[in-house]
Amino acid sequence: MSNGTAGSDALTQLVRAALDQPGMSYQVLSDASIDPETGAKVGGTWLHKLVKGNVVRAPEPRVLRGLAVGLRRPLPEVKRAAAEQWLQYTNTELSGLPEDVRVILGHLEGMTPGDVSRARAVIEALSSRLNESSPEES
Repeated sequence: MSNGTAGSDALTQLVRAALDQPGMSYQVLSDASIDPETGAKVGGTWLHKLVKGNVVRAPEPRVLRGLAVGLRRPLPEVKRAAAEQWLQYTNTELSGLPEDVRVILGHLEGMTPGDVSRARAVIEALSSRLNESSPEES
Protein backbone atom coordinates (compact mmCIF):
# COMPACT_ATOMS: atom_id res chain seq x y z
CA MET A 1 0.00 0.00 0.00
CA SER A 2 1.49 3.33 -0.94
CA ASN A 3 1.83 6.47 1.12
CA GLY A 4 1.17 5.11 4.56
CA THR A 5 -2.18 3.76 5.65
CA ALA A 6 -5.52 3.80 3.91
CA GLY A 7 -7.61 6.76 4.92
CA SER A 8 -4.83 8.86 6.40
CA ASP A 9 -2.41 11.18 4.70
CA ALA A 10 -1.85 13.64 7.53
CA LEU A 11 1.80 14.38 6.78
CA THR A 12 1.10 14.62 3.07
CA GLN A 13 -1.63 17.15 3.81
CA LEU A 14 0.79 19.30 5.85
CA VAL A 15 3.20 19.36 2.93
CA ARG A 16 0.44 20.05 0.38
CA ALA A 17 -0.85 22.94 2.49
CA ALA A 18 2.64 24.45 2.56
CA LEU A 19 3.02 24.01 -1.20
CA ASP A 20 -0.28 25.84 -1.73
CA GLN A 21 1.19 29.01 -0.21
CA PRO A 22 2.22 31.80 -2.61
CA GLY A 23 5.88 31.59 -3.60
CA MET A 24 6.27 28.03 -2.30
CA SER A 25 7.60 25.21 -4.45
CA TYR A 26 9.19 21.82 -3.89
CA GLN A 27 12.62 23.43 -4.21
CA VAL A 28 11.86 26.26 -1.79
CA LEU A 29 10.44 23.82 0.76
CA SER A 30 13.37 21.46 0.29
CA ASP A 31 15.87 24.29 0.78
CA ALA A 32 14.11 25.31 4.02
CA SER A 33 13.76 21.74 5.35
CA ILE A 34 17.10 21.21 7.07
CA ASP A 35 17.45 18.97 10.10
CA PRO A 36 18.91 21.14 12.87
CA GLU A 37 20.69 18.14 14.41
CA THR A 38 22.43 16.67 11.38
CA GLY A 39 22.25 19.44 8.79
CA ALA A 40 20.64 16.99 6.34
CA LYS A 41 18.23 18.51 3.84
CA VAL A 42 14.93 16.92 2.87
CA GLY A 43 15.14 16.36 -0.86
CA GLY A 44 12.69 17.83 -3.33
CA THR A 45 12.32 14.44 -4.98
CA TRP A 46 11.27 12.89 -1.65
CA LEU A 47 8.74 15.70 -1.10
CA HIS A 48 7.33 15.12 -4.59
CA LYS A 49 7.05 11.37 -3.93
CA LEU A 50 5.25 12.10 -0.65
CA VAL A 51 2.70 14.36 -2.31
CA LYS A 52 2.14 11.86 -5.14
CA GLY A 53 1.56 9.01 -2.68
CA ASN A 54 4.75 7.11 -3.42
CA VAL A 55 6.40 7.05 0.02
CA VAL A 56 5.71 3.66 1.54
CA ARG A 57 7.76 3.83 4.75
CA ALA A 58 7.59 6.31 7.57
CA PRO A 59 10.25 9.02 7.29
CA GLU A 60 13.34 8.89 9.46
CA PRO A 61 13.57 11.24 12.46
CA ARG A 62 16.02 13.51 10.61
CA VAL A 63 13.44 13.98 7.84
CA LEU A 64 10.70 14.81 10.35
CA ARG A 65 12.94 17.34 12.09
CA GLY A 66 13.82 18.91 8.75
CA LEU A 67 10.18 19.02 7.69
CA ALA A 68 9.20 20.70 10.95
CA VAL A 69 11.70 23.46 10.20
CA GLY A 70 10.69 23.79 6.55
CA LEU A 71 6.98 23.71 7.28
CA ARG A 72 7.41 26.07 10.24
CA ARG A 73 5.38 23.69 12.36
CA PRO A 74 6.15 22.29 15.81
CA LEU A 75 8.06 19.01 15.66
CA PRO A 76 5.44 17.16 17.77
CA GLU A 77 2.76 18.12 15.21
CA VAL A 78 4.86 16.76 12.34
CA LYS A 79 5.60 13.57 14.29
CA ARG A 80 1.90 13.08 15.07
CA ALA A 81 1.03 13.52 11.40
CA ALA A 82 3.60 10.89 10.39
CA ALA A 83 2.41 8.51 13.12
CA GLU A 84 -1.16 8.92 11.92
CA GLN A 85 -0.22 8.36 8.29
CA TRP A 86 2.03 5.34 8.71
CA LEU A 87 1.02 3.77 12.02
CA GLN A 88 -2.71 4.52 12.15
CA TYR A 89 -1.96 6.31 15.43
CA THR A 90 -4.15 9.19 16.52
CA ASN A 91 -2.97 11.10 19.54
CA THR A 92 -5.46 12.34 22.10
CA GLU A 93 -4.23 15.47 23.80
CA LEU A 94 -4.50 15.23 27.56
CA SER A 95 -1.76 17.65 28.48
CA GLY A 96 -4.15 20.32 29.79
CA LEU A 97 -5.86 17.97 32.21
CA PRO A 98 -4.89 17.42 35.85
CA GLU A 99 -2.95 14.24 36.64
CA ASP A 100 -5.90 12.67 38.47
CA VAL A 101 -8.13 13.08 35.40
CA ARG A 102 -5.48 11.55 33.12
CA VAL A 103 -5.20 8.54 35.45
CA ILE A 104 -8.98 8.07 35.37
CA LEU A 105 -9.02 8.29 31.58
CA GLY A 106 -6.18 5.80 31.38
CA HIS A 107 -8.25 3.31 33.35
CA LEU A 108 -11.27 3.87 31.13
CA GLU A 109 -9.22 3.07 28.04
CA GLY A 110 -8.91 -0.61 28.99
CA MET A 111 -12.55 -1.12 29.97
CA THR A 112 -15.29 -2.85 28.04
CA PRO A 113 -18.01 -0.61 26.57
CA GLY A 114 -20.38 -1.75 29.33
CA ASP A 115 -17.90 -0.85 32.05
CA VAL A 116 -17.28 2.55 30.46
CA SER A 117 -21.02 3.15 30.40
CA ARG A 118 -21.29 2.28 34.12
CA ALA A 119 -18.32 4.52 34.97
CA ARG A 120 -19.93 7.36 33.05
CA ALA A 121 -23.18 6.89 34.99
CA VAL A 122 -21.27 7.08 38.28
CA ILE A 123 -19.49 10.27 37.20
CA GLU A 124 -22.73 11.86 35.98
CA ALA A 125 -24.50 10.95 39.24
CA LEU A 126 -21.67 12.47 41.28
CA SER A 127 -21.68 15.60 39.13
CA SER A 128 -25.44 15.92 39.53
CA ARG A 129 -25.19 15.64 43.34
CA LEU A 130 -22.43 18.23 43.45
CA ASN A 131 -24.48 20.64 41.33
CA GLU A 132 -27.54 20.14 43.57
CA SER A 133 -25.59 20.78 46.77
CA SER A 134 -23.81 23.94 45.59
CA PRO A 135 -25.67 27.26 45.98
CA GLU A 136 -27.01 28.69 42.74
CA GLU A 137 -25.57 31.94 41.51
CA SER A 138 -27.91 34.85 40.86
